[in-house]
Amino acid sequence: MSKTQLVTIGAAALAPFVVFASFPLPIVALPAIGADLGVGIAELNLLVSGYALGLGAFLLTGGSLADRFGAARVWIGAMIGFAVFSAGCALATSVPLLVAARIAEGGAGAALMASSLSLVAAAVEPQRRAAAVALWGAAIGAGLSSGPVGAGLALEFGRWRPAFAVLAAVAAAAALLGVLALPTPRGAARGRFDLVGTVLLTVGLGGLILGVSWAGADASAPRVWIAFGLAVVLLPVFVLQQRRRAVPMFDVGLLRLPTYAGGLVAGMAMALSILSMLVLLGPYLQVVFGLSALQAGLWFLPATLLSTLVALSGARIGARFSLRTRLTAGLGLSAAGLAALAFVQTSWTFPLLLPGFVLAGLGMGLANPALGAAAVVGVPPERSGVAAGAANTARQLGNALGIAMLGAIIHAGALASARTELPVAADLLAAGDLHGAAALTSADAVQAAYAVAQTTGVRLALEVSAVLAFLGALVAAFLLRPRAAAPVAVPAPTIPERVMEP
Repeated sequence: MSKTQLVTIGAAALAPFVVFASFPLPIVALPAIGADLGVGIAELNLLVSGYALGLGAFLLTGGSLADRFGAARVWIGAMIGFAVFSAGCALATSVPLLVAARIAEGGAGAALMASSLSLVAAAVEPQRRAAAVALWGAAIGAGLSSGPVGAGLALEFGRWRPAFAVLAAVAAAAALLGVLALPTPRGAARGRFDLVGTVLLTVGLGGLILGVSWAGADASAPRVWIAFGLAVVLLPVFVLQQRRRAVPMFDVGLLRLPTYAGGLVAGMAMALSILSMLVLLGPYLQVVFGLSALQAGLWFLPATLLSTLVALSGARIGARFSLRTRLTAGLGLSAAGLAALAFVQTSWTFPLLLPGFVLAGLGMGLANPALGAAAVVGVPPERSGVAAGAANTARQLGNALGIAMLGAIIHAGALASARTELPVAADLLAAGDLHGAAALTSADAVQAAYAVAQTTGVRLALEVSAVLAFLGALVAAFLLRPRAAAPVAVPAPTIPERVMEP
């Protein structure tokens, strides 16, 4: 393998690492961020879902830019932007500024994710591409491991801002290395850049994600209706506009590839279930189990490190098992892990949570490299950026929707339990306002009722997410079944992935 290919593979792996390190970074820091900025944890949901908003809204745009201007050029520009906006998060002095920086950081991450897989498709020959995609998938697990632990280490010294600052430094160093080492040819796609389509898609998806996020707090609020109205109007207009373009931002014909369609479904199911649930478990472990931020981050390591180790074996696993088997098994194991965690009690200790985390880690490790492969298998190189962008859009849309939906389920379950445990302060307990609840009754009663209420809500959300992962496994298995792999009018596959079952 040439030096250029090694550099390209390293750059491709750096993208999901920094993107997925930033995604869960606020999980264990939410209590500290809320205390520092003077707001409740419930008001900080957009720190996570806002990041997913930026990712989901700009992924197709990032893919289109990569196809037009060259994946390496877009990767370098996006890495620079990621460093700048991560620094903005570290310097933010208010919630609106922090959320805006997170959304912009997610937008830069979108271009990174779309261009990273396009780098692999363009620079690595087919027989070695499976190993490169396996490393790409392992980098997702490494990022998920690093984010919560890094934030926990920063909070051991009493501050959350250094975690974002370190991420900014890593991205800046990566961008410098990219400038020095990456070849920067222009992309092969032709035609004018689709500014109208970019605006329609970005605003439409942004409205959908924001609407779901805001609806959890107050579904009747005018901003919710405005956000959903933008999505309902602009997304269909985007589809119609794309059908009339000779070179669309997203080629609907890609959906005729069973591997690609199955990967879209599996990616969204993974995001809706296990990835969203990991985000929501962070504050729960701290408040109910009394863990420090660092301890909570370390409790996630069995899942995230195991995911990384399994993904590193993705090339060997891919040589023995089809995409269908890997995606179905990955989602099935994730569902089993979520189901095991759904029995959680306030009296549990780490060993009782370990089986669920292990199963979830195995599932993510199997699925992530397969999702990367499904995003580019059989896709012509000049459309690989858009194809990867659309696949990652489904995942990030699932993240944003999953966090909002499962967060609302936790709130509803907690409220129902609190009305039984401590009716006088039920609304305050469900919202996580322990200080306000303590003003109405004893602090010991508040803490005990809060632990029971939150556990009830989390158990309900875990049950729902387990069902979603299981349904995703069934749908992926159906879409990738052998008879679904009949020849279609698309270019021949460029990656030797086994689609048919043995």
